[in-house]
Amino acid sequence: MRIGVHQPYLFAYPGYYQLIGSVDKFVFGDDYQYIKGGYINRNFFPRPFTFRLRKHSNYDKIKDLYFFDIEDDKKRFKRVTGLKADKYLDLLKQGDSISVNVARVTRAICDELDIHTPFYFSSDLKHGKFAEGVIDMVKALGGDTYVNAPGGRSLYNQDMFGKITLEFIDTKPSPSILYELCRE
Repeated sequence: MRIGVHQPYLFAYPGYYQLIGSVDKFVFGDDYQYIKGGYINRNFFPRPFTFRLRKHSNYDKIKDLYFFDIEDDKKRFKRVTGLKADKYLDLLKQGDSISVNVARVTRAICDELDIHTPFYFSSDLKHGKFAEGVIDMVKALGGDTYVNAPGGRSLYNQDMFGKITLEFIDTKPSPSILYELCRE
């Protein structure tokens, strides 16, 4: 069984959905540390856009982050990008964590792309850190193969995974999937 694990990215690039579609189970790394300047709450549409977050520590976990003012950001997003994305923007809720919001929107996009991979949250799985943590999650979900995006090649090698097979998919950088689904 093939397992993928990745930070939750709001309106991610197409390769993110390619990863989800290539595995049997997908884990949102919601108990990972938030990376300022990363792609958790921003992407290119094709210009950069950031959904603002409430003030937080640089050490907070992704699951503990909330939007600053999602209703205002939805209006700004439509104005700045010109994308007809209401069916996805309407899924974003102020009172839910960024992780829950990302999972909800990602499910809707996956359904439209005919990807039905079940989702899990890393915070619901007992796991260690780094490669050992990924191995723990793969085993907890009954997996024998860990599939990662190309960026993982600089982090992981087969020797780190022992009997768990390590695979990488090839993706190309591109604007958010939303740009592909919602542009006029």
